[in-house]
Parts: sequence; C-alpha cells; structure tokens
Amino acid sequence: MMTLLFRPLFCLAVFSVLALVPPPASCAAEALRATDWPAWRGPRADGIADGRNLPTHWTQTKNIRWSVKLPGWGTSSPVVYGNRVFVTSAVDANGSKTLLTLCFDRESGRELWRHDFGFGAGQRTHVKSSLAANTPTVTDDALYVAFGNADLARYSHAGELNWVSRYIPKFGDPKMAWGYNVSSLVLDDAVLFPWDHHTGPCFLIGLDKRGGEIAWRNDRPIGTAHATPLRVKHHDQEDILVLGKNRLTAYDAVTHRERWQYGEGSGPFNGEIISSPVYGDGMVFLHLWRLSPIHAIRLKRGGEPPEFVWVSDTPGAVEPSLLYYRGLVYALKDNGVLFCYDAPTGREHYRERLGGECNSSPVASDGHIFVSDVLGATFVIKAGAKFELLATNELAERISASPAISGDALIYRTDSHLYCIENIR
Repeated sequence: MMTLLFRPLFCLAVFSVLALVPPPASCAAEALRATDWPAWRGPRADGIADGRNLPTHWTQTKNIRWSVKLPGWGTSSPVVYGNRVFVTSAVDANGSKTLLTLCFDRESGRELWRHDFGFGAGQRTHVKSSLAANTPTVTDDALYVAFGNADLARYSHAGELNWVSRYIPKFGDPKMAWGYNVSSLVLDDAVLFPWDHHTGPCFLIGLDKRGGEIAWRNDRPIGTAHATPLRVKHHDQEDILVLGKNRLTAYDAVTHRERWQYGEGSGPFNGEIISSPVYGDGMVFLHLWRLSPIHAIRLKRGGEPPEFVWVSDTPGAVEPSLLYYRGLVYALKDNGVLFCYDAPTGREHYRERLGGECNSSPVASDGHIFVSDVLGATFVIKAGAKFELLATNELAERISASPAISGDALIYRTDSHLYCIENIR
C-alpha cells in the first residue's frame, strides 16, 4: 500500500463532481439505451446525457408527459432501465413503518408493481430526508435497492424478491445520526456496499450478487461516510475509489487490495463525508471531509499514488454533488449559490445565487445545466465560464432527489410525486 498525504486548507467547502467514467460492467451485458439511467448519476456516474432534446421550460401542467403520486416519502433518485422506472419510498402511517420498492411504466407512469420486504431496524433520519435515501441500481438482470437502515435487497425487473441482506443484525446497531445513505455499486463479482460508521468496526463489503451473502470484506478505519464509491477505469487498470475517514482510498477492482490513500486521515466530524468522488479527463475531484475544500488529483498508472493538482480556496456544498462538464466544475452550495471553476486549474469563473436551499445534484445535457432547489424550482443555466440563466421552472414542491435523464425526458421526484417532463408539441 502507498500513501499520499496532503494537508487541506481548513476553509469551509464540500463538493462532489461528476465525470466521464466507462459504463459499469454490470450494464455491459446489454447495450445501454438512451432511455437507461441505471444508477446514481446515470450510466457513467457523471450526471451527463448529451445528444438529447430535453425541455428547458415547464410548469406543473406544461410539458408534463405524466405525473404520479408516490406513497410515503423519500429522497432517493429514480433510475430507469428499458421501459421501467424504479424508485424507493418510506411510509410512516398510523405508527406503522414501511419501506417500499416501486416500479412504473416509463411511457405512461402506470404503476407496474410495489413491494415491501419488511422494515428491519429503525434509524434516526434528518428532517430533510427519510430512510428511503439510497438510490437503487439496476442491471440487465436485476434491481438492487438499499435503505438508510442498511437493509439491501435484490429483485428481478418484474418484482420478484431474490434476497434480502440486513447489516445491523450482522454487525450491530451503530445508531447512525442521520441514517445510512450510501448507494450500492454493482461490480463484476459483487454488490459493493460499505459499512462505515462512527462506532466501528468498519468494512468495505462485497455481497454475492446471486445470494446476498458476504463474498469478501476489507477492514477500514472507524469513521462515518455516506459517499457512494466510484469505479474508475484508467491506464489499463480499474480502481474502486472510496471516500471516508478524511481520505480517499483506492482499491483494485479485481483483487480488492488497497492501492493507495490520499489525505491525512484525520480531521473534524470523524471524517464524515456525504458527496462522492468523481472522475474526468484523468482527474479525480473530491472532498476529504464534509467541510473540506475541493481537491483535484491526477491518477497515475501502475497503482502509483495520484498527483496533486489543485485545491480550492472557496467554500463548496455539503450535500449536492458537483458537476464536471466540458472542462468546467460546477459546485452548488447548500444555500443555493452556484460556483463555476476551471477544471484543469481550479480558477473560479463565477459565483451566482440562484434560489433557496439545495440538496439535489445538478445534471447536464447539450450545453444546459439543470439545478433544483427545495422550493421546487429548477434553474436552467447555459454551460460555460460566463453565467447565463435561461429559465426558471416551478413544480411548487420540494425537490431533494436528483433527476434522471431518460431519452428526451427528465424524470423528477418531488416530495410526493414522480414527474416525466419532456417537450410536448
């Protein structure tokens, strides 16, 4: 194992950027269609889908192909595979708590199936969220869901439950402060779902895809992390990048052995991190903890530690992930201020206040950036180093989940509804 240390500037900043990553191997068995958005931030984990005809103007009635009312509430993002849209939700009614997996028809919004595999152990959640905060992952042969109580399950596309894995009975109750909100990553040999929390012990865990049993696990230092791991292919090798404990740790995607660490491994909040690392043009953009600056590092071949490139001196977000798009990094702060940086150098191009508080992550398509706030507004901004607001669209209900791009449509989840938004002539 090789370790690279860098002392961060202790200014307030947090982010997560998105970048170009090859489609996960789990989706390679069947060529991805333009309608597919199979995982957190899409097929390349970058929030980008060019070559579309997305709407730039809408209301609750204009350019709405369909909308459906969801049972309960959640902040997990919708995913799409073929003609099916999948989402999770948490219901708390009359003292009875239920965790649901739901499937809708992509063309009509008709509900195809719903399933509750049992509530499991309860965990405290933030007022802005629920236990349905983890975005599902869908492959050519299965749907994988997770919830904030570290319950995981595998379904067929038709809704047949294949297995359930519950971490708390296996490892003990960590009594998470705000739930456990990592989204799973499907690898060639396993479903990756880390077990990082403030009491320990902590593990990087790969679950057998067919049966849900633990296939392998690596010990990790104690510390809370909500960041979803990132799979990166570069220099004829493949790495799994995992944030947490005030460091970024790289593992070999095949052997699962640790390659290197970037960061000091010490700092406030016990290393707590929400946003995930992102990769683009040979660089990784990351936070080391939830109030750190943005770090940019360049990956190297042969398992060598990365090269430090730049670190920001301006505050970033705690929850919204950054967007890396066409050589620029867009950082959306939780208070609704959008920053734009030059990706190679870290130079700040602009900072502009948009709307209210923001929790969801931006997406991009064909030169447009889509940014939503908790007041239900989505701002369409022209991509580029100069700020230009093109449109403001209102759904009049909180948007905390990040949207999916499916074909020529945006699929948004609000507090109570699922919307399919596209240009309707």
